[in-house]
Amino acid sequence: MALLWKSAPILNLIIGSIVLAVLVYLRTKQLDGKKRRVVVLVLGDIGRSPRMQYHAVSLAKAGKEVYLVGYNGTEPIQSVKNESRIKLRYLPTPQKLLSSGSRAQYLTKAVLRSAKQILQILKLLLLDVPSPHALLVQNPPAVPTLLIGHLVSLLVNARLIVDWHNFGFSIMALNLGSTSKIVQLVRWYEIAMGRWASTHICVSNAMCEELRDEWRVSGTVVTMYDRSPEHFRRRTTAEIHEFLARLQFTGSEVEYIRNTSMQVEKTLLTQATSDGVQFMPNRPALLVSSTSWTEDEDFGILLDALRLYELRASGSHSGLPPLVMVITGKGPLQAMYKQRIQELGLKKTQIKTTWLQSEDYPLLLGSADLGISLHTSSSGFDLPMKIVDMFGCGLPVCAYDYPCLTELVKQDVNGCLFRTSDELCEQIMRLLANFQTSLSPLENLRAGTRVFQARRWEEEWQEHVQPLFVTQ
Repeated sequence: MALLWKSAPILNLIIGSIVLAVLVYLRTKQLDGKKRRVVVLVLGDIGRSPRMQYHAVSLAKAGKEVYLVGYNGTEPIQSVKNESRIKLRYLPTPQKLLSSGSRAQYLTKAVLRSAKQILQILKLLLLDVPSPHALLVQNPPAVPTLLIGHLVSLLVNARLIVDWHNFGFSIMALNLGSTSKIVQLVRWYEIAMGRWASTHICVSNAMCEELRDEWRVSGTVVTMYDRSPEHFRRRTTAEIHEFLARLQFTGSEVEYIRNTSMQVEKTLLTQATSDGVQFMPNRPALLVSSTSWTEDEDFGILLDALRLYELRASGSHSGLPPLVMVITGKGPLQAMYKQRIQELGLKKTQIKTTWLQSEDYPLLLGSADLGISLHTSSSGFDLPMKIVDMFGCGLPVCAYDYPCLTELVKQDVNGCLFRTSDELCEQIMRLLANFQTSLSPLENLRAGTRVFQARRWEEEWQEHVQPLFVTQ
């Protein structure tokens, strides 16, 4: 024991030397080109993280060498795959936890899975990827993203930049309640970890003010509004015809037609004539909504509004067009809502779900007449990307109203705001009056979206985000 006690200083020296050597190695490995190197970290499916993919593409265009790190799943957008300066690095997808066994066993498995996940991420970022000068992370999820971000930035001497899409604790509160001790602990962790990042990018001015005034974060805080890229635009009648000719709307789901070699004369909305492609007279109005089928979107409001529309359009408002409502996306509550849709038994309104290839999503938005957003925001500080995409495609939107949404949706300029199913029904009826004529209120709102379209992602990014990555 005495010998061990005497040798303790030597052991401490050895351990300290090893730690120092590792730190020096991590901070100096592949130092050449470090100032041009950025790691973009997404602890989620990269293909379903459009904003982070857009960041990666813009960084590459600005001459940076980008390592885009996240989970495999949905195919990344084409511009990511085409950019030679972007290198995709996929993390092992965490196994799903089974709820079998006791609560203690479940918690033990969860802790072990999280520890394994953290070690896998650290290995990739510290050993497999060259040292960057900046680490751009998406929040949420806050756990373990912010902790990992601080560890990596400390070890490799990189700047930690957080792209705040929302607050992780507020999403957790949807299931556990805001008074839950776990939620309160995560809130404390998120504030403590987030406060000391070197730079903060926010999706709204309201979020920017919250971080600056209430959280009192250090470093630079900027707002970078989401904007869709150039390929999000209103489609011509001929393009709409070509796109819809590849889809069939006969069942409860919109599906791709396997044999697309045959020439199609009629689609859901259009027909080919001797004078070219035209919209069909008495065609239905095409409404679109996208969702991840989670608790922060109450699709019951939309279903009730469509039921009311059916009653009124079959009665005193018989001049209103029939509706085809297409809902895109995947998520945990989809099966439950599909059952509710079947039980409605609507005749003048068709409700269909689908999951389109990423390159076809802007084609659907660019072909539609009206967009619907039911995003309620768990925090009240984020802005829905789906509305940004809709405006980019010249598509007016009826959106569920919540604090800060007026930063994006301007009442009766580019869209309408509602709180109840009756309000949504009234808005749909009002906007579809005089459908397919120059007197349609939709045309005024469509003109309002053109103001939004005038400024695209790249212009917004170059003004607000690119200066953050300038190295000395």
